[in-house]
Amino acid sequence: MANFWQTSMFMQQNLSFFAIPAYWILTLVPHNYAISVMKKANNNRWNNSNPRSSKWDQSLRDSTPAEAYGRYERAEAAHKNGMENFPVFVGAILAGTIAKLNPSTLNSFVVAYLLSRVAYTYVYVSVTSHRYSYFRTAIWLVGATMCLTTYTVAGLNLA
Repeated sequence: MANFWQTSMFMQQNLSFFAIPAYWILTLVPHNYAISVMKKANNNRWNNSNPRSSKWDQSLRDSTPAEAYGRYERAEAAHKNGMENFPVFVGAILAGTIAKLNPSTLNSFVVAYLLSRVAYTYVYVSVTSHRYSYFRTAIWLVGATMCLTTYTVAGLNLA
């Protein structure tokens, strides 16, 4: 199996740019899940014409069981966090590419980062306990550290 990874396209070509649309799609998953949770809890009711309206949000809060509304809020928060972190991730890919980092380094970074975001999103949406919410923070920190490390290595490579 090790020979496959060493000789495969994964290690020889920079495939990191493919991770950009993958990440963007990944950030849409919790948003779509939030809508499905809310529609299920409200007899398929969803206001697509103004879904960010505070009036609509209050209507959802009033008409939805607390557990479903909480899951909706956490999924939307995971989506927003993904969008907030998108520029940092893209920047790390660009920095690594400009610095001509080894393709296997960049490819490994994007796979590990995407996996960390999958774990982050799952934990964010699933965990309701304050005590266990720190797992989400730890996962986020791992992903942020990966991006910052890539920036650092790219910077040192350019120096």
